Amino acid sequence: MRAGRGVAVMLALALGACRSRDSGPADAGVLPPPSALSCEALLSPEVREALPGFSVKEERPCPTCGPLCTFRSAEQKDTAVSIAYDCRKRPEGTEPQDLLVPALRAGGTEVPALGKAAVRREPVQGMLQVSTWDDDTPCGIVVTWLGKDKERALDIARLTLFATTPERLMRAGEPHATPAPDAGPP
Repeated sequence: MRAGRGVAVMLALALGACRSRDSGPADAGVLPPPSALSCEALLSPEVREALPGFSVKEERPCPTCGPLCTFRSAEQKDTAVSIAYDCRKRPEGTEPQDLLVPALRAGGTEVPALGKAAVRREPVQGMLQVSTWDDDTPCGIVVTWLGKDKERALDIARLTLFATTPERLMRAGEPHATPAPDAGPP
């Protein structure tokens, strides 16, 4: 598979995951708008260190989506990784199992003990997509790995969930946000 085509497939899948969930009413004053969030502020040093030699590019696939952080490596030309953030309030009464239904219907399998809810699926050969919903923020995070070592998508999803805290989310929404300091494990 050509690398350019793979990135286009990853972008389409991440955008579909962002748009496939219904958004709840905006929670003004608590959550920053999706346009205020950036990869620079949301990505933790641990996530960056887990992808040595990869450069990151931020994209905005839609006005209501958070950032799409795409990682590419000059050495591993056939490998691409993306992290899509969807941080918005969910409708009242939404249960974790409700969040899994679309991905499970698309052939995914539930991943236990990963955030509030998580599902993994392989939309195309050589690609693993992990959709997770954070425990302590309203963020849905989709990690897509295209290329060899695709099982690493689970590790990147865990690192990203751990780093996505209410404090990081609020700092990421501040003008000229800098990455939030990591307090480390509790």
